[in-house]
Amino acid sequence: LWCAWELCILFSFAREENAAERVVLIPLERSSEAIRELATFDVAQAHCYDPNAEARLLVTIEAVNRSQFNRRIRHWAKMMHQTA
Repeated sequence: LWCAWELCILFSFAREENAAERVVLIPLERSSEAIRELATFDVAQAHCYDPNAEARLLVTIEAVNRSQFNRRIRHWAKMMHQTA
């Protein structure tokens, strides 16, 4: 969830094009699989080891609009897929 939170902050306060240029995806698996996973991204599926930290991060993500964040990550994945 911490990585998702970092992306949430970036995509919430920067223009989408600028934010996308600042992120480098280094997949641990095949690139196409990582992009496919991001294409269906849902922050509700991201978790922390510490439930207290998870609750605090989700409050911040909700404050900037969880649905909009999910859409932005999915759109970013679509853009990466088109350039791959």
